[in-house]
Amino acid sequence: MEPGTLAWLGFGWWSFGSAIQWASAALARKPRRNFAASHRASDFSIVAPMAGAEDATAVYVQALRRLAEAGVEVLICVAHADDGAVAPVRAHWPEAPILVGQDDTFNPKMNNVRKGLEAASRPVVGLCDAGIQLSLDELRRAAAPLAEGAGLVLALKAAEAPANFAAEIERAYIDGHQARFLFAADRLGLAVASGGVTLMTHETLQRIGNWRGFNRWIADDYSVVRSVRALGLSTHLGELMLRLPLGERSWQTVWRRQVRWARTRLRLPVWPLVLWEPAIGWAVTGLAGAGALVCSGANATLVAVALVLHTVAWLLAERWFMTGRGLSFGLRAAAAALVREALAPVLIVNALVGRSIYWRGSDLGGQWRDRQVAGEDRQRDAASGKSV
Repeated sequence: MEPGTLAWLGFGWWSFGSAIQWASAALARKPRRNFAASHRASDFSIVAPMAGAEDATAVYVQALRRLAEAGVEVLICVAHADDGAVAPVRAHWPEAPILVGQDDTFNPKMNNVRKGLEAASRPVVGLCDAGIQLSLDELRRAAAPLAEGAGLVLALKAAEAPANFAAEIERAYIDGHQARFLFAADRLGLAVASGGVTLMTHETLQRIGNWRGFNRWIADDYSVVRSVRALGLSTHLGELMLRLPLGERSWQTVWRRQVRWARTRLRLPVWPLVLWEPAIGWAVTGLAGAGALVCSGANATLVAVALVLHTVAWLLAERWFMTGRGLSFGLRAAAAALVREALAPVLIVNALVGRSIYWRGSDLGGQWRDRQVAGEDRQRDAASGKSV
């Protein structure tokens, strides 16, 4: 039976999605360039926001303590004096510098971070996500591009040590999916942003308005990249990935985090890419290829064999990327990757049907909308000559 139009469309879509899978792995698997570290410990200020006891794990607090003992200025930030993070921090580091207080902007994270960014006094300032294991050597290596003119460096986190399958799925999102596409996009010269450790010079921080440079868009990591690029400076992903031990995760926590991140990206200029992701994923491209075979008259056995080969090739591409970055990829990781891919269409539907973006008990989406409405009201009042 000669393939018809639908069959050719199916084969084309499968080929396109598979090509993107392998191309992203090829672009992302090796560092673009290694920079020589030149900064000293005394050059760094690290702002470490925490909210709740889960952010103040023993290994994380000890890592921050070691940085401080080496000469790094470490500034731990909490919103309230009775925050759940304070007691475990004091238990593991009695003399830890803890800054208390919060701002009242739409972004609860930056409300906590502002005081740390304003207090930072060293030539290089870093904003560190909770839980990341950061040594002085890794910090110096991550910041190395700043000495050669980069405006901002973002060191991605490499999730490790998942203690249950839900955590393994979160690792599949962080390492196998997000890091792969971010590194590939950065390799192509595109502006990318994500969580991890954000590093820039103190001068650049002041030029973007300090904390204000993080609050111009709903996502602070995207906002700071855009703010730095608006100065005509380059932004890069660091070639070094920093370890983030996951431990146990609940499925609810993992799923809510992915829905929150998808909804956040849908409110950024990159929203078409968010809609595009499921269409080029394992599930949709596999179904397109299977449908093409059916339209061509293939029997069930051939279709089943083709789907198995499609799955194996897809996982091999991800494994190729992961091993290139020094990340493990065993049978559990492969199973988690398939779960992630199968849920991609469900994830985008969940992201589209709701507007709330809950983060640590606050609706970031609602507060962002309120800010936009208030800004529009002020513009209308200014245009009509009203004043308050």
